[in-house]
Amino acid sequence: MQKRLPFFLHLLLWTGLLCFNLFYGNYSQVPVPWQWTALDKGQTFLFHIALFYFNWFVLVPKILARDKVLLYALAVIGTLALFAAVRAPLEILEMKKMASYNPTLAAQIAKYPSRLAFPQTMFQLAVMGVMNIFLSSALKVTGDYLRNERRRKELEHQHTATELELLKAQVNPHFLFNTLNNIYSLAYQQAPNTPDAIMKLSLLLRYQLYETDTPLVPLEKELEHLQHLLDLHKLRLTNPSLLTLEVSGDVASVHLPPMLLMPLVENMFKHGVASASMALHLQVTDSMLTFTTRNQTKQPNASPTYGGLGLQNLRRRLDLLFPSRHTLSTQQDGQWYTATLILSFT
Repeated sequence: MQKRLPFFLHLLLWTGLLCFNLFYGNYSQVPVPWQWTALDKGQTFLFHIALFYFNWFVLVPKILARDKVLLYALAVIGTLALFAAVRAPLEILEMKKMASYNPTLAAQIAKYPSRLAFPQTMFQLAVMGVMNIFLSSALKVTGDYLRNERRRKELEHQHTATELELLKAQVNPHFLFNTLNNIYSLAYQQAPNTPDAIMKLSLLLRYQLYETDTPLVPLEKELEHLQHLLDLHKLRLTNPSLLTLEVSGDVASVHLPPMLLMPLVENMFKHGVASASMALHLQVTDSMLTFTTRNQTKQPNASPTYGGLGLQNLRRRLDLLFPSRHTLSTQQDGQWYTATLILSFT
């Protein structure tokens, strides 16, 4: 439909101009042979179409679009001169012939013979041609601009979508690497709960492979995935009660991009002390989500930039998905490290 729209717009334009041309320019009610009327209206209409589309298909794209403004101006002047020079004899011939049928027009020509002068006729036709060129250029430049702007936005959208997919693809292997390390540790110790860990990993991979291929997922589903991850980590803790997750608010009404909370959780496990408490808290209000992780660090009183690739990807995803609508902050307080993510849905 979009491809047909320009055609219909051009058809509407020329239909309107043709109707205007047919009902404009009758000097009196004196009948004129239809052959001369048809010649007058037909040559006017055809000449304007030729001038319009010569500028549309040749002058604008091949000269003006290449920033050759001076050359374009000279080309327009030359085109108008040729246009007027070819039309002027026809206009003079038609004027004389119509004057032979129209006494009023004949009297006007007798009083002002310059109306049949070639230079004046050329000038009048050139002025009409300028209006034609201006309309053609304005419509062409505007149409090209809108089309290029639409194409630019489509490319930006495609680029953003591609970048998000790449970032998401980077998150998944990073997460899988950390999880396999945990299972390897259990298997090395010949822990009896190793099969349970493998089952948890299977549920995590199922979520990533089959349920994260949409832009948004229910927060409840993301929390279920997060709980599987926590259960997997609890299997290697001597005191699983040290790892807690608190959820408050109406989580059923919230959707968010998949795997968005995982980097903060991975960061907590990577740099946290396994024998100390690790607390996660998620709160949902009317238009805001706040997710906080708090853990004891392995390097007290240090203030490094934790997370590496995981948090770098998270910051980039947030910039793309929630521009000006998110806050990701970290705080080091002695042995304790806190990361807070705030998302605004308005």
